[in-house]
Amino acid sequence: MGGTLLAGAPALAAAQAAPAAAPTTPAPTTLAPDPARSQTRADAIAAADRRFAAMDANHDGTVTAEERHAWRDARRAARGGGDAATAGRPDRAGPDRAGKGRGMKAREITQAEFRERALRMFDRMDTNHDGVVDAREREAARLLMRARMTGGDDGAN
Repeated sequence: MGGTLLAGAPALAAAQAAPAAAPTTPAPTTLAPDPARSQTRADAIAAADRRFAAMDANHDGTVTAEERHAWRDARRAARGGGDAATAGRPDRAGPDRAGKGRGMKAREITQAEFRERALRMFDRMDTNHDGVVDAREREAARLLMRARMTGGDDGAN
């Protein structure tokens, strides 16, 4: 019986000497911030940089309309919301409007431009100008955007 206890001693000693495995955290499944969480300007920059890196498929420092479409279509498909009618559709700006009008439509955009757009959006959402967008400000921005998209409010008062 004494031999049995001694035979297990090396395994027990090894188990005690081995460092405990660090708990693994699952990788985030989305690049969007948690709507219940406050977001600082630094958070907004980091999120924009992550989105840009995810879109920049060839890692050349610019994102083309094709890269944006591929990223968007992949996200829709991952959420189960993609359909053949919208997959790969051309930008609404059209080839004659490349680089004109609102947004990034049919032109390449650099990381600095992408980050600048994200910060402009952050500043519009940060209605009390405290450098933090909280859940209430995020919800107000979401409702305003929805109203503008449906024609309920053009934002002019």
